[in-house]
Amino acid sequence: MPAADVREELLYAHRVGLCMELLIVDCAYLEAAPTELRAGLVGTAAFGSDDAWDADRSEGWTWPDADNDSWYARYEFHNTLTSYKPHFWAGERWDKIRGFVQPELRTALDEFSAPLFWGEYNWDFADPPFAPAVPERENHWHPDAMRRLLPEDVTALHHFWIRVEPGLPSLRAPFEQHIAEPTGQIKNFSSIAALVTEWGEVVTKAAGRGWGIIGLKC
Repeated sequence: MPAADVREELLYAHRVGLCMELLIVDCAYLEAAPTELRAGLVGTAAFGSDDAWDADRSEGWTWPDADNDSWYARYEFHNTLTSYKPHFWAGERWDKIRGFVQPELRTALDEFSAPLFWGEYNWDFADPPFAPAVPERENHWHPDAMRRLLPEDVTALHHFWIRVEPGLPSLRAPFEQHIAEPTGQIKNFSSIAALVTEWGEVVTKAAGRGWGIIGLKC
């Protein structure tokens, strides 16, 4: 897609509220800040000091200029146009194949991927049944937060990622056997594997620093 068209897609997604920003954050820093200032700190970290969303920002990691004393980093998933839609479609694909996956790997990926799908995937109808171990957290950092994970949640997710990562290639066969002519996004195994692996990178980075994760609607 030409660069100009990509930019238009990004701007459209932002206008209709389909974008999201993902931050890893030093929870201790945020909790130490006055309650009335936390939303402003998180908003500035995600969107800049003028609250202006930037359609030209780079994919992957963006760290503040003062890296040595920074309390957050921003991550943009690759090839998603910053949209949450790939997360929803990843949940749809996983729903179709999870019954054909070895139980231990299925459980680990269920747990690890639950926050990745940002609540768009309804686990109530999962077969085999599943309920995430990492709880939904009350949001008091920012009114537009879609997901808030504390350091202990991130640590738990990292343990699941250690179990998921080596088994991820084994999902190719069930994906190709049981996903017939997929519609929407996440149309092949490589795209869902890439999304899950990027989430693994985010979780690993946050866990290594003892930080939390916050996902913001933009």
